[in-house]
Amino acid sequence: MDKAIIFGMFDFVGFHVGKHLLNKGIEVKGVHIENPDNIHFIDEKRLEVGRNANFLEQSLIDWSKNEQHEISSSRLIFSIYDLFMLKKEQILQMEEVTRPIIQFVEGNKNKAKIVFILPIQMLTRTFRGKEIEGFLGNIKGLVTNIQLLYLPAIYGPWQPSAFLFQQAIVSKYKKVNLITDVREWTNDCLFVDDAIESMLEIIESGRPGSYLIESGNEDHWDRCAEYLNIDENQALLNSNVSIEDNDPLEKVAVKKVSPITESIITQIEHVQRLYANRL
Repeated sequence: MDKAIIFGMFDFVGFHVGKHLLNKGIEVKGVHIENPDNIHFIDEKRLEVGRNANFLEQSLIDWSKNEQHEISSSRLIFSIYDLFMLKKEQILQMEEVTRPIIQFVEGNKNKAKIVFILPIQMLTRTFRGKEIEGFLGNIKGLVTNIQLLYLPAIYGPWQPSAFLFQQAIVSKYKKVNLITDVREWTNDCLFVDDAIESMLEIIESGRPGSYLIESGNEDHWDRCAEYLNIDENQALLNSNVSIEDNDPLEKVAVKKVSPITESIITQIEHVQRLYANRL
């Protein structure tokens, strides 16, 4: 892979994928599928990426007008996990968003290599997400080289406040009512750097298929929550939900599980730098 086009580059997981690819010297186009003004801390994220010659930020309109797309050595990466956790998946029903993407994929269906980063909840019997499933169905009907990467709860720098860990950390700066969102997976979690390492290994392999990235530790979310002094009752909301046993699904345990003390402190220190002068 020489190039990547990331839709949702400045959201949580999408941003970390883009940063890791840039650190590897890979050219990255970050395509906005929503108004950048609606993205929290976008200016800070731009500063973190820095002036990298391998990075280009584009609106979806500008990207769709460019006829010089180099697709053969590229990956199209859709960070749908972030849309789901931020409750923004309705954007996948907007024709002005889906039309240029589908037209591009259709015009390059023999060469397109597509990666969907998805929430683990899609593997449960109770998942209801017609917007996501509809968009996936449209793309799947056009190409065969697709990788589906399913993620549990992800934590680390830039974690949105939809997640309980971020709420607990931010609560040190202002009064926050800790609320476990119905969308947060509490059966497993991964530090973002650990998850990205395994995700990029799969992406670079080029092998189509469905992959579930997991920690391999049954109580990892609980232990992280305990470290942050989160009441154990907060985890009960989703703790009884289980994934379906899907045959084509390959489970991939991350090669490295960062110590909780190090990984959580990394997120705490990031919040301190980011929020200290704002809250």
